[in-house]
Amino acid sequence: GRNILARALEADLGKLSDSRASIDGLVAGQVEKIAEGRAVLAKALETDIIGIRNLIETHSTKLAEDRGELSRALEGDLSGIRGLIDSHAGKLVEDRSLLSQTLESDLAKLA
Repeated sequence: GRNILARALEADLGKLSDSRASIDGLVAGQVEKIAEGRAVLAKALETDIIGIRNLIETHSTKLAEDRGELSRALEGDLSGIRGLIDSHAGKLVEDRSLLSQTLESDLAKLA
């Protein structure tokens, strides 16, 4: 009786040991797959980050160029407006002078 029980117990312990080894192998395989997946994700994330940095740099450069172009255009517009104002001011001075001369001439005729 004891012999049979001891052999059955040893057989169960052997099966348990085999099951544990199988489970350990499965766990190790899953851990390896997770590590590989993490490495793939880390590489993909790094690639995405580099792409985003490049995109930000490109947009920053474009914004700086556009800002410079806008500044030059505004400066040109302001220069044109100043020229128009100066031209109109000169014309007003000429017209005022002509009006004064005409009034003086008319007053001289009346006197």
